Amino acid sequence: MCPNRWSAAFVVALFLLVTTSVQAQWVLAARAARNEINRMTQRSGGGGYDVATVVIDADPSKVYDKTIELLKTHPEVKITKEDKQTGTIEMQKGKKVAGFQIYALGDKITQMVVASGVDKSKEPDQTSMVVESIIHVCTEFNVTCTVQPH
Repeated sequence: MCPNRWSAAFVVALFLLVTTSVQAQWVLAARAARNEINRMTQRSGGGGYDVATVVIDADPSKVYDKTIELLKTHPEVKITKEDKQTGTIEMQKGKKVAGFQIYALGDKITQMVVASGVDKSKEPDQTSMVVESIIHVCTEFNVTCTVQPH
């Protein structure tokens, strides 16, 4: 093998080693924060948003399927879009809309992001639809998820 090929092989091997290490660190960080629901909200005169995330030890495909199944048990909820390949679910409940994004962080590690628009009311939402949705999914997988203060 000529020196240029050795150099190229070395660079490729180094790249694979670094990317594998970074991915492993990301998975370790995600596991450290698992089962913690983090929430971000903003309200203003024109509306706002409510977003919650959680990382759980569960198969992403099963989390997606269970989320669809749970949504279909509520006649007041209309699923407006579902795409298992991208992990996307969009739904409507009355005038409220929400979206789910289910990501695979590993074979048995799932990150779920739920986002919803909020109405113009400045009153705090005591039972946030996004947090409630995540808690229902956690319960289905026998996982106790806790809401972190924000």
